[in-house]
Amino acid sequence: MRTAALVAGADVTVPPVDSPGSLRLVRSCRQAQEVTVTYANLLQELYPDLAPDVGDLYLLEEHQIAELPGRAPGPELAAVLHAYPDLRAFLVARCPRIEEFLAELTADHGPAEEGGLAACESALVWELADWIVYQRAPELYERRTVVDWDLAAVTEVVDLEGKTLIDAGAGTGRVAFSASSLASHVYAVEPVATLRRYMRDKANRLGIENLFVLDGFLRAIPLPTASADVLVTCQAIGWDLGAELSEIDRVVKSDGFALHLCGAPSAAQTDNPLLGSLMSHGYRQDTYRDGRLVIQRCWKQIPK
Repeated sequence: MRTAALVAGADVTVPPVDSPGSLRLVRSCRQAQEVTVTYANLLQELYPDLAPDVGDLYLLEEHQIAELPGRAPGPELAAVLHAYPDLRAFLVARCPRIEEFLAELTADHGPAEEGGLAACESALVWELADWIVYQRAPELYERRTVVDWDLAAVTEVVDLEGKTLIDAGAGTGRVAFSASSLASHVYAVEPVATLRRYMRDKANRLGIENLFVLDGFLRAIPLPTASADVLVTCQAIGWDLGAELSEIDRVVKSDGFALHLCGAPSAAQTDNPLLGSLMSHGYRQDTYRDGRLVIQRCWKQIPK
């Protein structure tokens, strides 16, 4: 539930439509050296006992490493890579396509100044602390999430009784587990392996037999064409919007529904380019409150 699910209401920049932009939800896909630390500050408030360190970067998965250009503060990442060449080798081995970016980054930015490495390490790992939480403590991520994602936001739009639902970018499965009491089949699609294990273990513990956890992305859902009546995302759309919208049209049946819930800093944030793009593709939009936060809700019925 990628990633940005933690930052609704924070003072951050709304990204371009075709970036991870939405945020797991409100991250910008700017060059790494331009990323601000506002997100890191929020993560420190959410997870004060996390104590992340450079060693946690060895937990990153291939798809997360591929997102480093849009997530990591460039000078700090370069300083850490200069200090830990084995880490750089690991990142390239796990995600070869990052090699050119890392080479350019370390050429542009030198090692940390004397006495400055610890500050660079701290800035880097806190900027990536949500990823670290996914890997080390998914139960903490679920417990500390800012938004409750009330299923009523979905059922007000579409009846789930007896339906097949996809929760894409499911995270720890808040919506998927809630929907399992109504829908006949629920597919929780999530790219992070530790979050998938968390959901499977929870489903087994609760005896839920109609929830199926799958490895995948919104842009690449491992299900047949026209296999779902409803597809839902919670702050998990916008990384590759064109491919994501095409995949939604493929997997959702004619007359089925696609619904996206997106956190926003304020109700006045109607110029969010992601929302504008969704509306240009036939989505309707309104807002509702989840505690102190304003949530933008976009939905459409897939045409016959």
